[in-house]
Amino acid sequence: MLDFLKKSIPFTANLKDQVKIALLLGALLSLILIFLGPFDTDRFQSDYKNWVFVGFGLLFSVFYLLTGRLENIWYRSTKKSWTVTHEAIAFITLVLLGFVPIHFYNQVFLNELFLQPDYGFQEYLNHGLWFFGKSLVPIMLAILPFYLFFRNRFGTIVDPESVSKISFSGLNKGEQVVLPQNQILFVKSSENYVEIFFTTENGVEHETFRNTLTVIHEQAPFLMRCHRSYLVNTSNIKSIKGNSQNAKIYFHPTETDIPLSNTYYKSIKSALRV
Repeated sequence: MLDFLKKSIPFTANLKDQVKIALLLGALLSLILIFLGPFDTDRFQSDYKNWVFVGFGLLFSVFYLLTGRLENIWYRSTKKSWTVTHEAIAFITLVLLGFVPIHFYNQVFLNELFLQPDYGFQEYLNHGLWFFGKSLVPIMLAILPFYLFFRNRFGTIVDPESVSKISFSGLNKGEQVVLPQNQILFVKSSENYVEIFFTTENGVEHETFRNTLTVIHEQAPFLMRCHRSYLVNTSNIKSIKGNSQNAKIYFHPTETDIPLSNTYYKSIKSALRV
């Protein structure tokens, strides 16, 4: 059982693919409500009945995208390892975060909440608990197979064994190190030397070479300049704190930080696509 939960599965990191999945699942939810009428929704009468049901689908799509962006942050923090456990937690999070707005939408448009002056908070809360267990959870379980299918269809698995390895070399004889791309954090320049910082099982380590930042950038063009003295691997950025005048870059899984200058602030933020 534990081995199954640790099994690697595809993850959809691309925003365009996340949008596709969100729209497909939202459309599926709308069609179920319109044509199957579960949970007595077929008894709902309105001149705009179908549009109200489409609203449920749109709301679900929006929250799928929101949780998808949060998943991307989590995905990078795991060094692009996505397992059955991660997928289960992601789905449960989607259901829990989407519950409050979907229930409110249901009360406003199906149960005409604002036309019931005697409808108090306790009644709203009680109905919410009923709605969660009797309506939301069953329909989410019905959508789950399609949720998994689409995420598998548009997702990819990053195989640790196939991660690109980068060779860095210095000007002095014997100065060379080969590192997996996903372990490299940043490169710091100091006078005629550079320090390459990377993660290992023992934490963050570094190698010092006699070379320039420009040459190192040629050896590892995927690195981005974030400061006149630093190159950074954006795949390992945990967060950026501060404004463009005094920003700092933080890395996972450590709390190591480096400066982010105003000159490169926008380009780094854009590369993260958070």
